[in-house]
Amino acid sequence: MSEFGDLANLDIEKLVRVSEEHSARVKEMQERAVELKGYAESKDRRIKVTCTTTDGISDIEIDPRAMRMPAAEFAETLKTLIRDANADLHRQLSDLMAETYGEAANPMALAQNQEAVQERIQEAAAAYDRTLDDAMSELQRIAKQLGL
Repeated sequence: MSEFGDLANLDIEKLVRVSEEHSARVKEMQERAVELKGYAESKDRRIKVTCTTTDGISDIEIDPRAMRMPAAEFAETLKTLIRDANADLHRQLSDLMAETYGEAANPMALAQNQEAVQERIQEAAAAYDRTLDDAMSELQRIAKQLGL
């Protein structure tokens, strides 16, 4: 190992290439996310709800026969369909993010699992501490070599 540790072996071109590939995947994911549509319909297919990432509830189709339902039942059905359409959209977004970032780094999955987020933060903090300790040790070694 050189006096600069693993940094001396860093392949800058590969780092740039991997970064550009990742940016392209994220851009593609964002473009695809705009096209996603969450969908839900009542059992009798008389009420249909569509949700998108840009418009929220983007479409509600109501067959005139659905208006014969009691008002409370109609309202409850509509609320349920809105939740179901949003859940469908959320699932599609989660799948898209897992495809882009990988299952372990899926931001939507992590947001739903706070314990996993906390664990990842602690792992990152520990890695940062180790890196900082290594860097300080190396700086102390160099300072000692230079008689400082």
